[in-house]
Amino acid sequence: MSEKNEFDLVIIGGGPAGLTAALYAGRMGLKTALFEYKAFGGLAGTAPKIENYPGIESINGLELTERMRKQAENWGTTFFYNEVTSINPKDLTITSGKGKTKARAIIIATGSKHLTLGLPNEYELVGNGISYCATCDGPLFRDQVVATVGGSNAAGLEVIFLSGVAKKVYLIHRRHCMRAEACIVDEVDSLPNVEPMYNCTIEEAISKDEKLSEIKVKNVETGEITKLDINALFIAIGVEPQSELAKNAGIELDEENNIKVDRNQQTNFSGIYAAGDVTGGIRQVTTATGEATTAAMNAYLFIKQGWYGEGLS
Repeated sequence: MSEKNEFDLVIIGGGPAGLTAALYAGRMGLKTALFEYKAFGGLAGTAPKIENYPGIESINGLELTERMRKQAENWGTTFFYNEVTSINPKDLTITSGKGKTKARAIIIATGSKHLTLGLPNEYELVGNGISYCATCDGPLFRDQVVATVGGSNAAGLEVIFLSGVAKKVYLIHRRHCMRAEACIVDEVDSLPNVEPMYNCTIEEAISKDEKLSEIKVKNVETGEITKLDINALFIAIGVEPQSELAKNAGIELDEENNIKVDRNQQTNFSGIYAAGDVTGGIRQVTTATGEATTAAMNAYLFIKQGWYGEGLS
């Protein structure tokens, strides 16, 4: 294997965890490669507003993660726009579109992905009225009628963003109230063009000319069905870990398919670490960056000193 395909550290995933790990690895002098095949920033990069990152009052998610990427690049990280298709934990190699790459340690930071409603035509309508990212697609529906489904911080922030773009925003949530932070709920409640629809679920998405035109909403308490004429539906009902790559490599997962790690962020294989959303827990940018720092520093010790840590019991 040529030197071009050999690195001290290989990081899989370009969200906040992967980018933070790359920054620390570069500062510690490790020859580092980061593989990402979609878009840098992960789900954090799609956030319309981040207000709980220490030292930064308020920032767009894409801007924050782009700053992270530039920092990692400035410290020498080599970026590859290739999908990693397999990990061999025995010899610490990965296979991607560029072939095999050898590492002395690996950090898995593949993040999480959006949960879907499971509507029969949901996949077909993505990009044609259904979206999982208000910042990405909201401006396409300026002065139109849209709906958001979900009750989390992420859903609340999407509603706040959309209220400044759309003529009207329906907020659909299956519980009797949102479960977002109080400051977010208060802001949503203050918006004049937002109409909450609590205790409701979406039963059907109806299209016209291959674009979303209407949804059927069911009140779970009364059974009443309401039809809403809308131009777009933004789904923000949660995420699940992207851990298939780890599972296929024999890396241990928990009952919710998160990668199991010890306090050093080490998996059940020596030299393989995981950080960020893919490990579960509290999925926040600050959590991801903290875990990534731990993973990168322990990977450095493993590479330079052969230090294995305690291992995952």
